[in-house]
Amino acid sequence: MKATTALFTLIVVFTLNTTGQEVIRDGNSNELKIEVEGGDQGFLDEAYIHFREGATTGYDEAYDAKKWYSIDPEATMIWTVASDGTNLAINKLPLEDLHTNLNSIPLQFVCGYGGGEYMLTFSELDTFDETVEIWLEDLLIGGNWINITADEPVYVFNGLPDETADRFMVHIFDPAAVMHTDDINKKSPAVNMYAAGNKIYISKTETLKIVGIHLYDLSGREVNYKIISTSDLLHTLQVNGHTGYYFVRIVTKNNVYTEKVFIKKF
Repeated sequence: MKATTALFTLIVVFTLNTTGQEVIRDGNSNELKIEVEGGDQGFLDEAYIHFREGATTGYDEAYDAKKWYSIDPEATMIWTVASDGTNLAINKLPLEDLHTNLNSIPLQFVCGYGGGEYMLTFSELDTFDETVEIWLEDLLIGGNWINITADEPVYVFNGLPDETADRFMVHIFDPAAVMHTDDINKKSPAVNMYAAGNKIYISKTETLKIVGIHLYDLSGREVNYKIISTSDLLHTLQVNGHTGYYFVRIVTKNNVYTEKVFIKKF
């Protein structure tokens, strides 16, 4: 009788954990927890992104945890994807990238059963420095990135079972970090570019003549903009695109200058 009871208890415990693996991780700084919940059955799953010393952008057997898929083929699940394509429940990334790079991490979402309304909840935001920003991009809907903060840590969306899993991208970065994209900008003070809000400011030396200004999103598509003020030394551009990173390319007679800027569309 005791053996039967123990076996029944084991089956019950195993059955309840149908949305994915039990995530075991160490509580550290620079760690983001992401939970998904919703749909007709109210399934719950979670994933972690953590910046730490010694980690790489690929799968690190010593640090990362691969995603275990649910025994229920129609359960709701989320996971992130490493740079080498490995699906992860716990994704450890290089600590040095946190304040130097735009870290864009694919977040996969699989809808459960009949679909419905879901919530992505982000927590442990206070483990990051105040200068670090976290944004969510819904690739299915498009539009502005969603700023994830302690005051607004939840994103509500609708999901359907036949949608692709490649729905979300999590962007983590320090906007105060130097984001030069080539060596020319670092060596020459001829052109300076920076952004504030949805405007880009381009200043140049008096002798330099600009013959072309181009603006691209991260996919390489040229973006519409309009010049709202210009002079011999300063150009101000208003960007008509969505919140996110853009590349500004300045063409002169002898050089091409490129800068990555972050646009916030309010």
